[in-house]
Amino acid sequence: MIRLFYINASGEIKWEKRPANLEPSESGRVVWVDLQSPTAAEKRQVESHFDVELFTPQEASEIESSSRYYEDADCIEANNGFIAYEARSYKTDQVSFILRKDILFTIRDADLRSFALTVRRMKVYRTAGFVHAIQILLTIIEHQIDLDADFIETISRSTTDISRKLTKERSFKEDTLLDIAELQENTILARESIVDKQRLVSSLLKSTKVEGDERDRFRIIMKDISSILQHIEFGFERLEYLQNTFLGLVDLEQNKVIKIFTVVTVVFMPPTLIASIYGMNFAHMPEIGWRMGYPVAILLMILSSMLFLWYFKRKKWL
Repeated sequence: MIRLFYINASGEIKWEKRPANLEPSESGRVVWVDLQSPTAAEKRQVESHFDVELFTPQEASEIESSSRYYEDADCIEANNGFIAYEARSYKTDQVSFILRKDILFTIRDADLRSFALTVRRMKVYRTAGFVHAIQILLTIIEHQIDLDADFIETISRSTTDISRKLTKERSFKEDTLLDIAELQENTILARESIVDKQRLVSSLLKSTKVEGDERDRFRIIMKDISSILQHIEFGFERLEYLQNTFLGLVDLEQNKVIKIFTVVTVVFMPPTLIASIYGMNFAHMPEIGWRMGYPVAILLMILSSMLFLWYFKRKKWL
Protein backbone atom coordinates (compact mmCIF):
# COMPACT_ATOMS: atom_id res chain seq x y z
CA MET A 1 0.00 0.00 0.00
CA ILE A 2 1.20 3.51 -0.88
CA ARG A 3 0.40 6.69 1.05
CA LEU A 4 1.29 9.91 -0.70
CA PHE A 5 1.72 13.21 1.15
CA TYR A 6 2.17 16.42 -0.81
CA ILE A 7 1.85 20.19 -0.55
CA ASN A 8 -0.81 21.62 -2.85
CA ALA A 9 -0.83 24.96 -4.66
CA SER A 10 -2.31 26.65 -1.57
CA GLY A 11 0.57 25.43 0.61
CA GLU A 12 -1.49 22.86 2.53
CA ILE A 13 -0.52 19.28 3.30
CA LYS A 14 -2.69 16.77 1.46
CA TRP A 15 -2.55 12.99 1.42
CA GLU A 16 -3.89 10.12 -0.63
CA LYS A 17 -4.13 6.44 0.26
CA ARG A 18 -3.47 4.07 -2.65
CA PRO A 19 -3.22 6.93 -5.17
CA ALA A 20 -4.01 6.08 -8.77
CA ASN A 21 -1.44 8.65 -9.83
CA LEU A 22 1.79 9.42 -7.96
CA GLU A 23 1.52 13.03 -9.11
CA PRO A 24 -2.01 14.26 -8.32
CA SER A 25 -3.34 17.19 -10.32
CA GLU A 26 -3.33 19.55 -7.32
CA SER A 27 0.10 18.42 -6.16
CA GLY A 28 2.63 21.19 -5.85
CA ARG A 29 5.42 19.15 -4.27
CA VAL A 30 5.54 15.62 -2.86
CA VAL A 31 7.17 15.45 0.59
CA TRP A 32 6.55 11.87 1.77
CA VAL A 33 5.92 8.53 0.08
CA ASP A 34 5.06 5.84 2.64
CA LEU A 35 5.04 2.22 1.47
CA GLN A 36 3.50 -0.27 3.89
CA SER A 37 3.86 -3.93 2.86
CA PRO A 38 4.21 -2.84 -0.77
CA THR A 39 3.73 -5.20 -3.66
CA ALA A 40 6.44 -5.63 -6.28
CA ALA A 41 4.34 -3.60 -8.72
CA GLU A 42 3.96 -0.71 -6.26
CA LYS A 43 7.71 -0.64 -5.62
CA ARG A 44 8.44 -0.60 -9.34
CA GLN A 45 5.91 2.21 -9.79
CA VAL A 46 7.58 4.38 -7.13
CA GLU A 47 11.09 3.61 -8.36
CA SER A 48 10.18 4.47 -11.93
CA HIS A 49 8.28 7.67 -11.14
CA PHE A 50 10.72 9.17 -8.63
CA ASP A 51 13.92 7.69 -10.06
CA VAL A 52 14.88 6.09 -6.75
CA GLU A 53 16.10 2.62 -5.80
CA LEU A 54 14.23 1.15 -2.83
CA PHE A 55 15.63 -1.35 -0.35
CA THR A 56 14.82 -5.04 -0.56
CA PRO A 57 13.83 -6.85 2.70
CA GLN A 58 17.24 -8.55 2.74
CA GLU A 59 19.08 -5.23 2.43
CA ALA A 60 16.94 -3.64 5.15
CA SER A 61 17.74 -6.40 7.67
CA GLU A 62 21.52 -6.39 7.20
CA ILE A 63 23.48 -5.44 10.32
CA GLU A 64 26.63 -3.91 8.79
CA SER A 65 27.03 -0.24 9.67
CA SER A 66 27.29 0.68 5.99
CA SER A 67 23.89 -0.94 5.43
CA ARG A 68 22.30 0.82 8.43
CA TYR A 69 23.27 4.33 7.27
CA TYR A 70 24.63 5.78 4.03
CA GLU A 71 24.89 9.38 2.86
CA ASP A 72 26.19 11.10 -0.23
CA ALA A 73 25.65 14.44 -1.92
CA ASP A 74 22.22 13.47 -3.27
CA CYS A 75 20.55 11.37 -0.59
CA ILE A 76 20.47 9.82 2.87
CA GLU A 77 19.66 6.11 3.21
CA ALA A 78 19.04 4.43 6.55
CA ASN A 79 17.59 1.24 8.00
CA ASN A 80 16.32 1.11 11.55
CA GLY A 81 14.54 -1.32 13.85
CA PHE A 82 11.18 -0.16 15.26
CA ILE A 83 9.40 -2.06 18.04
CA ALA A 84 5.96 -3.23 16.87
CA TYR A 85 3.18 -4.88 18.89
CA GLU A 86 1.44 -7.77 17.17
CA ALA A 87 -0.66 -10.65 18.46
CA ARG A 88 0.05 -9.72 22.13
CA SER A 89 3.80 -9.94 21.61
CA TYR A 90 6.57 -7.48 20.83
CA LYS A 91 8.84 -7.76 17.82
CA THR A 92 11.22 -5.58 15.82
CA ASP A 93 10.15 -4.43 12.38
CA GLN A 94 12.77 -3.07 9.99
CA VAL A 95 11.99 0.37 8.54
CA SER A 96 13.90 1.86 5.62
CA PHE A 97 14.29 5.60 5.10
CA ILE A 98 15.45 7.30 1.92
CA LEU A 99 15.81 11.08 1.81
CA ARG A 100 16.22 12.26 -1.78
CA LYS A 101 15.37 15.57 -3.47
CA ASP A 102 13.60 16.68 -0.30
CA ILE A 103 11.25 13.69 -0.49
CA LEU A 104 11.10 11.09 2.28
CA PHE A 105 10.55 7.48 1.21
CA THR A 106 9.68 4.96 3.94
CA ILE A 107 9.34 1.20 3.47
CA ARG A 108 7.89 -0.99 6.24
CA ASP A 109 5.75 -4.06 6.83
CA ALA A 110 4.13 -3.41 10.22
CA ASP A 111 1.41 -0.88 11.02
CA LEU A 112 3.59 1.20 13.35
CA ARG A 113 2.03 3.59 15.83
CA SER A 114 4.81 6.18 15.43
CA PHE A 115 3.80 6.61 11.78
CA ALA A 116 0.12 6.95 12.72
CA LEU A 117 1.01 9.63 15.30
CA THR A 118 3.10 11.49 12.71
CA VAL A 119 0.22 11.48 10.23
CA ARG A 120 -2.13 12.70 12.96
CA ARG A 121 0.20 15.60 13.77
CA MET A 122 0.47 16.47 10.09
CA LYS A 123 -3.32 16.57 9.84
CA VAL A 124 -3.53 18.88 12.87
CA TYR A 125 -0.69 21.27 12.06
CA ARG A 126 -0.94 21.08 8.26
CA THR A 127 2.28 22.53 6.81
CA ALA A 128 3.60 23.88 10.11
CA GLY A 129 6.87 22.01 10.65
CA PHE A 130 6.42 19.64 7.69
CA VAL A 131 7.66 21.67 4.74
CA HIS A 132 10.82 19.56 4.38
CA ALA A 133 11.23 15.79 4.36
CA ILE A 134 13.83 15.86 7.17
CA GLN A 135 11.17 17.36 9.45
CA ILE A 136 8.88 14.39 8.80
CA LEU A 137 11.71 11.95 9.51
CA LEU A 138 12.52 13.81 12.71
CA THR A 139 8.89 13.63 13.86
CA ILE A 140 8.71 9.87 13.21
CA ILE A 141 11.87 9.30 15.27
CA GLU A 142 10.59 11.53 18.10
CA HIS A 143 7.34 9.58 18.33
CA GLN A 144 9.14 6.23 18.25
CA ILE A 145 11.52 7.33 21.01
CA ASP A 146 8.49 8.30 23.13
CA LEU A 147 6.89 4.92 22.47
CA ASP A 148 10.13 3.13 23.33
CA ALA A 149 10.25 5.07 26.60
CA ASP A 150 6.66 3.99 27.35
CA PHE A 151 7.70 0.41 26.57
CA ILE A 152 10.55 0.64 29.09
CA GLU A 153 8.15 2.05 31.71
CA THR A 154 5.80 -0.88 31.11
CA ILE A 155 8.67 -3.32 31.66
CA SER A 156 9.64 -1.44 34.84
CA ARG A 157 6.08 -1.68 36.22
CA SER A 158 5.94 -5.40 35.45
CA THR A 159 9.30 -5.87 37.18
CA THR A 160 7.97 -4.10 40.27
CA ASP A 161 4.87 -6.34 40.31
CA ILE A 162 7.02 -9.49 40.18
CA SER A 163 9.28 -8.12 42.92
CA ARG A 164 6.29 -7.58 45.20
CA LYS A 165 4.98 -11.04 44.40
CA LEU A 166 8.30 -12.58 45.42
CA THR A 167 8.81 -10.59 48.63
CA LYS A 168 5.22 -10.45 49.90
CA GLU A 169 3.31 -13.36 48.42
CA ARG A 170 6.40 -15.58 48.27
CA SER A 171 5.22 -17.06 44.98
CA PHE A 172 7.76 -19.51 43.57
CA LYS A 173 5.75 -20.80 40.63
CA GLU A 174 7.34 -21.63 37.32
CA ASP A 175 5.28 -18.86 35.68
CA THR A 176 7.15 -16.27 37.75
CA LEU A 177 10.51 -17.36 36.35
CA LEU A 178 9.05 -17.41 32.82
CA ASP A 179 7.73 -13.86 33.34
CA ILE A 180 11.20 -12.70 34.40
CA ALA A 181 12.73 -14.34 31.32
CA GLU A 182 10.14 -12.66 29.07
CA LEU A 183 10.89 -9.26 30.62
CA GLN A 184 14.60 -9.83 30.03
CA GLU A 185 13.90 -10.60 26.36
CA ASN A 186 11.76 -7.46 26.02
CA THR A 187 14.49 -5.37 27.66
CA ILE A 188 17.05 -6.73 25.20
CA LEU A 189 14.63 -5.91 22.37
CA ALA A 190 14.24 -2.35 23.67
CA ARG A 191 18.00 -1.89 24.03
CA GLU A 192 18.66 -3.06 20.48
CA SER A 193 16.03 -0.66 19.17
CA ILE A 194 17.33 2.30 21.17
CA VAL A 195 20.98 1.67 20.28
CA ASP A 196 19.98 1.44 16.61
CA LYS A 197 18.28 4.84 16.86
CA GLN A 198 21.27 6.25 18.71
CA ARG A 199 23.48 5.36 15.73
CA LEU A 200 20.95 6.86 13.31
CA VAL A 201 20.55 10.14 15.21
CA SER A 202 24.30 10.42 15.76
CA SER A 203 24.89 10.04 12.01
CA LEU A 204 22.19 12.58 11.18
CA LEU A 205 23.75 15.09 13.59
CA LYS A 206 26.97 14.85 11.59
CA SER A 207 25.11 15.39 8.30
CA THR A 208 25.35 18.75 6.52
CA LYS A 209 21.71 18.27 5.44
CA VAL A 210 20.54 18.77 9.03
CA GLU A 211 20.77 22.30 10.36
CA GLY A 212 19.00 24.94 12.42
CA ASP A 213 16.06 23.89 14.56
CA GLU A 214 16.20 20.31 13.30
CA ARG A 215 19.74 19.91 14.62
CA ASP A 216 18.62 21.19 18.04
CA ARG A 217 15.72 18.72 18.08
CA PHE A 218 18.10 15.87 17.21
CA ARG A 219 20.35 16.92 20.11
CA ILE A 220 17.35 16.70 22.46
CA ILE A 221 16.59 13.22 21.09
CA MET A 222 20.18 12.16 21.84
CA LYS A 223 19.76 13.28 25.45
CA ASP A 224 16.50 11.32 25.68
CA ILE A 225 18.21 8.25 24.25
CA SER A 226 21.01 8.48 26.82
CA SER A 227 18.43 8.71 29.60
CA ILE A 228 16.50 5.70 28.26
CA LEU A 229 19.68 3.63 28.00
CA GLN A 230 20.40 4.34 31.68
CA HIS A 231 16.91 3.09 32.58
CA ILE A 232 17.46 -0.01 30.45
CA GLU A 233 20.74 -0.82 32.22
CA PHE A 234 19.03 -0.38 35.59
CA GLY A 235 16.21 -2.63 34.38
CA PHE A 236 18.71 -5.32 33.39
CA GLU A 237 20.23 -5.21 36.89
CA ARG A 238 16.80 -5.40 38.57
CA LEU A 239 15.73 -8.37 36.47
CA GLU A 240 19.00 -10.19 37.11
CA TYR A 241 18.62 -9.52 40.84
CA LEU A 242 15.02 -10.81 40.74
CA GLN A 243 16.09 -13.92 38.88
CA ASN A 244 18.82 -14.64 41.42
CA THR A 245 16.39 -13.95 44.28
CA PHE A 246 13.82 -16.32 42.80
CA LEU A 247 16.36 -19.10 42.32
CA GLY A 248 17.73 -18.52 45.83
CA LEU A 249 14.27 -18.75 47.39
CA VAL A 250 13.50 -21.88 45.40
CA ASP A 251 16.76 -23.40 46.70
CA LEU A 252 15.73 -22.54 50.27
CA GLU A 253 12.35 -24.19 49.81
CA GLN A 254 13.99 -27.28 48.34
CA ASN A 255 16.48 -27.37 51.23
CA LYS A 256 13.59 -27.28 53.71
CA VAL A 257 11.95 -30.23 51.99
CA ILE A 258 15.22 -32.18 51.86
CA LYS A 259 15.82 -31.32 55.53
CA ILE A 260 12.44 -32.75 56.52
CA PHE A 261 13.07 -35.94 54.58
CA THR A 262 16.50 -36.25 56.19
CA VAL A 263 15.09 -35.81 59.70
CA VAL A 264 12.34 -38.36 59.05
CA THR A 265 14.90 -40.82 57.71
CA VAL A 266 17.24 -40.41 60.71
CA VAL A 267 14.38 -40.59 63.25
CA PHE A 268 13.17 -43.89 61.86
CA MET A 269 16.62 -45.47 61.57
CA PRO A 270 16.86 -46.73 65.23
CA PRO A 271 13.34 -48.26 65.22
CA THR A 272 14.15 -49.87 61.89
CA LEU A 273 17.37 -51.29 63.33
CA ILE A 274 15.56 -52.71 66.38
CA ALA A 275 12.81 -54.20 64.25
CA SER A 276 15.40 -55.69 61.91
CA ILE A 277 17.29 -57.34 64.77
CA TYR A 278 14.20 -58.98 66.24
CA GLY A 279 12.95 -59.90 62.83
CA MET A 280 15.85 -62.29 62.27
CA ASN A 281 14.84 -65.95 62.27
CA PHE A 282 17.63 -67.41 64.41
CA ALA A 283 16.67 -70.35 66.61
CA HIS A 284 18.61 -69.23 69.69
CA MET A 285 17.61 -65.65 70.54
CA PRO A 286 17.21 -65.07 74.34
CA GLU A 287 14.35 -62.58 73.95
CA ILE A 288 12.26 -64.86 71.71
CA GLY A 289 10.59 -66.57 74.65
CA TRP A 290 10.38 -63.48 76.85
CA ARG A 291 6.77 -62.51 77.62
CA MET A 292 7.65 -58.75 77.79
CA GLY A 293 9.85 -58.85 74.67
CA TYR A 294 7.30 -57.39 72.28
CA PRO A 295 6.22 -54.31 74.37
CA VAL A 296 9.84 -53.63 75.36
CA ALA A 297 10.89 -53.65 71.67
CA ILE A 298 8.07 -51.23 70.83
CA LEU A 299 9.07 -49.00 73.76
CA LEU A 300 12.69 -49.01 72.61
CA MET A 301 11.63 -47.95 69.13
CA ILE A 302 9.56 -45.04 70.48
CA LEU A 303 12.26 -43.90 72.92
CA SER A 304 14.99 -44.01 70.25
CA SER A 305 12.86 -41.88 67.90
CA MET A 306 12.02 -39.40 70.67
CA LEU A 307 15.69 -39.17 71.62
CA PHE A 308 16.69 -38.12 68.10
CA LEU A 309 13.81 -35.64 67.88
CA TRP A 310 14.89 -34.09 71.20
CA TYR A 311 18.48 -33.85 69.95
CA PHE A 312 17.40 -32.13 66.70
CA LYS A 313 15.26 -29.65 68.64
CA ARG A 314 18.15 -28.87 70.98
CA LYS A 315 20.44 -28.20 67.99
CA LYS A 316 17.64 -26.08 66.45
CA TRP A 317 17.62 -28.15 63.29
CA LEU A 318 13.82 -28.26 63.47
